[in-house]
Amino acid sequence: MAESSGPLAGYRVLDLTDARGVLCGKILADLGADVVKVEPPGGNPVRSLGPFAGDIQEPERSLHWWAYAANCRSLLADLETPEGMARVRDLAGRADFLLESLPPGRLDRLGLGWEALKRANPRLILTSITPFGQTGPYRDWKGPDLVVQGMAGMMFHLGDSDRPPVRIGVPQAYLQAAAQAAVGTLVAHSWRERTGQGQWVEVSAQVAMMWTMMSETGLPALHGFEPFRDGVHARYAGFRRRIIFPCADGFVALIASGGAIGGPAMEALTAWMDEEGMAPDFMRGRDWRAWDAAYLLGAGERGQAELDQVEAAAARFFATKTKGALYEGALARGVLLAPVADTRDLLENAQLAARDFFVPVTLPRVGRQVVHPGPFARFSVTPTTLRRPAPSIGEHTADVLPSWERTGATERGHACDPSSSAPFEGIRVIDLAWVATGPITGRLLAEFGADVIRLESATRIDPGRTLPPWADREAGPNRSQLFANYNAGKRSVALNLSHPKALEIARQLIAQADVVVESFTPGTMARWGLGYPDLRSLKPDIILLSTCQQGQTGPHSHYAGYGSLAAALAGFYALTGWPDREPAMIYGAYTDFVAHHFASAALLAALDHRRRTGEGQHVDLSQFEASLHFLAPAILDYAVNGRVAARRGNRDDGAAPHNAYPCAGPDRWCVIVCEDEADWRSLCRIMGEPEWCRRPEFASQESRRCNAEELDRLIGQWTVAQDPASLARQLQAVGVPGGVVQSCSDLHRDPQLSAWGAFRWLDHPEIGRAPYEAWPFRCSETPGQLRPAPCLGEHTHAVMTELLGMSRSEVDGLIHEGVLR
Repeated sequence: MAESSGPLAGYRVLDLTDARGVLCGKILADLGADVVKVEPPGGNPVRSLGPFAGDIQEPERSLHWWAYAANCRSLLADLETPEGMARVRDLAGRADFLLESLPPGRLDRLGLGWEALKRANPRLILTSITPFGQTGPYRDWKGPDLVVQGMAGMMFHLGDSDRPPVRIGVPQAYLQAAAQAAVGTLVAHSWRERTGQGQWVEVSAQVAMMWTMMSETGLPALHGFEPFRDGVHARYAGFRRRIIFPCADGFVALIASGGAIGGPAMEALTAWMDEEGMAPDFMRGRDWRAWDAAYLLGAGERGQAELDQVEAAAARFFATKTKGALYEGALARGVLLAPVADTRDLLENAQLAARDFFVPVTLPRVGRQVVHPGPFARFSVTPTTLRRPAPSIGEHTADVLPSWERTGATERGHACDPSSSAPFEGIRVIDLAWVATGPITGRLLAEFGADVIRLESATRIDPGRTLPPWADREAGPNRSQLFANYNAGKRSVALNLSHPKALEIARQLIAQADVVVESFTPGTMARWGLGYPDLRSLKPDIILLSTCQQGQTGPHSHYAGYGSLAAALAGFYALTGWPDREPAMIYGAYTDFVAHHFASAALLAALDHRRRTGEGQHVDLSQFEASLHFLAPAILDYAVNGRVAARRGNRDDGAAPHNAYPCAGPDRWCVIVCEDEADWRSLCRIMGEPEWCRRPEFASQESRRCNAEELDRLIGQWTVAQDPASLARQLQAVGVPGGVVQSCSDLHRDPQLSAWGAFRWLDHPEIGRAPYEAWPFRCSETPGQLRPAPCLGEHTHAVMTELLGMSRSEVDGLIHEGVLR
C-alpha cells in the first residue's frame, strides 16, 4: 500500500457504498485514510456508470469509477454469501468507519445493523446515505438523482418558463449527500476521539440538495415570493437579473450589481465600455455604490427598468468579444465577470495549470497517461496526493486482510473523556469569512460546541448581511435570513480592521484561538500582519483555513467574484439547460454549496491531526478547484475521450422515461424515472396500458431513449390531468421512482422534510421568527444545538471583557474611537 501523509493517515474505512455514497469514501481517502471498497464479484454498481474510456462499456473502464475510487483499495466480498458476510463482519470489527448506502433496513437484514455493529466495535462510526433518510413517510421511496433534485426544490427554478423544469446537467444529489456524509462522519469522529464512543450518522440526499439553494427557502415566509425558473435570469428578491450573456464565441456570466462590493466592479466595466465608445450616458453618470439590491427592490418598476437598461448595454458590449478576451479584461480590471466554461476550457485554464491541479495518472487499461483532478485542498504540514488510481475489482483483497489483522481499531483508542458533551467543546474559532463557504464551516463548528467569534465591521459589512431574504422585505445589517442561516450560534464582535488598534485586538483574540477561518483576497491577511507565519508566532498550533475563490497562489488568485460566477467558471452552467437554448442559470452561488463540504472536511481533518500531534497548519482551499470534483467524470471524459460534455435537458444515459411532466394546476410538475423494464411495465399498468406502450419504438430501454421526445409527449398527455403528489405516491407504491417538482413553499409542507426536522424556526431580535435549515446529516449521540445568529457587534462587550480583560469603560472608549465598530 502506498504510504499516506494526509491528516487522516492511519484510520480505516470500510466502504459498502454505491454511487449514492462513493464520494464520501473518496474524500476520506484523499485526506489520508485507508478506504477499502467492498465489491461483489461483478464489481461495484458504480462501475456500470458512464462515461467509459473509449466508449467500451466494461467495469474496468468506467470514468465514474476512476473519478471517485482513486486513492481507495478494493476487496472482494459478496454480501449474498456466508463467506462474504463473515469477511465484512470481521473487517467491521477492525474499522474506524463503515460507510453504506443500502436501502433502509437492509443492513439489519444482513446482520450488520447499528446495534450489532456497535456491540462488536463500540468505537465504530456507521454512516448511512439514503434518498430521504432512515425514517419518515418516504424512507422507502426510490430516489434517483432526478427525483431527489425535484423533491429538494432545485428543479423548480431551473430552466425556461415555457418548458419543463430541468436538473443540474450532471447528477449532483448524491455527490451533495456523500460530501455532507464525510462532514458528518468527521463530526462524529471528533466526539469519538474525545469519549471513546462511536455513533450512527444518517444522511438525507433530499435535505443535502435543498441546502444548495442559498436560503431561498426563506423567501415565501419573509418576502411572500416564490422563485421560479427564468432561463438565463435569476429571480432574486422580487426583481429579475440577467446572469448569463452571449458573447462572440459562447457565453459569459456577469453580476450587474452595485453597492460596496459590486459598485467598484460596475465602475470598472463602465470605464472599459467607455474606452471603446460603448458606454451609454446613463451608465457613465450613475453612482454605482448606491445602486445596490435594496435600492433596486425599493425602486420597484423603475429599479427593474434601470437594471434592464444596464444589462442590455452590457450585452451589446459582450457580443463584440470572445469569452477569453472578456475574462482577461475582467481579471485585469476587477469586473465581476466569468466565462461560461466547458470541460475543454477547464483543461486549458491558466490558473489550474499554474497550481498543477490536474495530476497525470498512468492507467494501464487505457495504455497511456491522462490527467485527473487533483487534491481538493492544500495542507502545509500533511499534504494530500493522488497516491493510486482507482483499483480493479478485488485488486487489494490479499493485502487488506493481513494489514487490518495486525491492529484492530478498538486497540488503537486514545485517552478519552466520556463526559464530553459536544464534538468541538473547548475549541475557539475566529471567523473572518464572508457570505457562504467559510461562514457555513463556522456554523458547523458552533452548532457542535465550538465558541465561534465573528470579527466583522459596520464600516465594511459582510455582503451576506446585505442579501435577501430580509425580514418584511426590508434590508438591514441584522435583517438578512441568509446571513442568519449561515451564522447561527456564533458570537459577533464589531472590529474595524482598518484601524491599527483593531489589528492588535485581533491578534490578542487569535492568540487565544484554535482556528482562524478567512476568505479574503490572497495577500489581505498578510498586509494586516495576520498571515499564517504571523498567526503561528501568536499561537504555534493555530490552524488557518483560507477559502477564497481560486486559491492562495496562481495568476488568477486575486480574482474576487461571487459563487454564481464561480459556477460559470467551473463548468456547471455550460452543462445545465436545453441543447437548443442558452445555458440555464442555477439559483444562487452553487459552488459555495459544493466547496463548503470540502472546506469543513479539510478543517476537521486538520483539527484531528493537531489533536494527535500538536501541529497546526495552513489549509488553502480553492473553491474553484474543490467544485470541479463534482464534475470529475465529465472532465475525465474530455481528458480520455476528447468529448466536451453538453447540455441535454433531463436526458439520461440509462433511464427512459427520465423527465419532468406537466400535472394538474398552474406550473405543477412530476418527475418519472424508469430505470429498467420492470419500472416501465409498472408505469404502463398505472397509465392503463395505452395502445402506444406496445409500439416497437418503446419496446426496450434503448429504443425508448432513442425516441424520448415522442415518449415524453405521450406520457405528458396522461400526467397533465394528475395531481403530482398523488401520482408520486402511486408510482412509488409500485416501485417506480417518481416525485413532485417542489417549490420552496412545497418544501415547508413536505411530510418527509417535516419528519426530518429540516426547518427549525427560531426567534431573532430583528428578523423575528424565521426558518433555519437543519443539517442534512444527523448524529445519533450528538444532535448539536442550533441557536439564532448574532446581530452585528452583539457580543463586543462580552468578548472584550471575558477574553481580553477590558473594563466596560475601556470598551466604550474603543467604540467611540471607531476601533470597535
